[in-house]
Amino acid sequence: MSINYSPRVSVVIPCHNEAGGIMGCITDARTTCESFNISLEIIVVDNASNDNTAELARVYGAHVIEEPHLGYGNALRRGFREARGEFIVFGDGDGSYDFKEIPRFLSLIQEADFVTGERRFIASDAMPFLHRYVGRPLFAFIIRHLFGVPVHDSHSGFGMIKREVLIQLPLTSSGMEFASEILIIAHRNKVRIVSTPIHYRSRIGTSKLRTFRDGARHLHFMGKVLASP
Repeated sequence: MSINYSPRVSVVIPCHNEAGGIMGCITDARTTCESFNISLEIIVVDNASNDNTAELARVYGAHVIEEPHLGYGNALRRGFREARGEFIVFGDGDGSYDFKEIPRFLSLIQEADFVTGERRFIASDAMPFLHRYVGRPLFAFIIRHLFGVPVHDSHSGFGMIKREVLIQLPLTSSGMEFASEILIIAHRNKVRIVSTPIHYRSRIGTSKLRTFRDGARHLHFMGKVLASP
């Protein structure tokens, strides 16, 4: 990828007890952006961790924000409010996503407003059977056919969006259903969405996802959207 100027990128990483993975995420983002002349800020949103996630993130140069209200959506929305880059990357702090993808996403977003990763290359132990072969394809089918969103992985936690677009979206979800909300609301607001294949690695640490509870939250959100005018 050739970049003729220094794009300003904000990386937002929501974290709840991610001491094992956060150092690698910050290091990969920083070294990659330095190599490609990308101006970078890294925002780690510490979501009520009881380990040393926040301390480690500060040591590695991230701007750490404390968000006491638990929830994936709460953490991301807080980080988005603080971000000042023209492009905003979001990704989990557990090592499952590759922040070295930032330059490739930058090249793709030149022809779009929102680039989302499709977890096509999945490590053998990175995702439970029920999530990989039932939940993920089912929710992607619903997102595509009921809401018209052109993606095949509706719950990916890695993406890049233009800040000027993001600040116009009325996002309110507090939990994991935020992944559905940002896609549906973006599509309804005529945002140009592009999906691209990515690798999904085994996470470091314990998963925060609760299969049936979080699945129900996604369905509840979708039902509300369908019922709204």
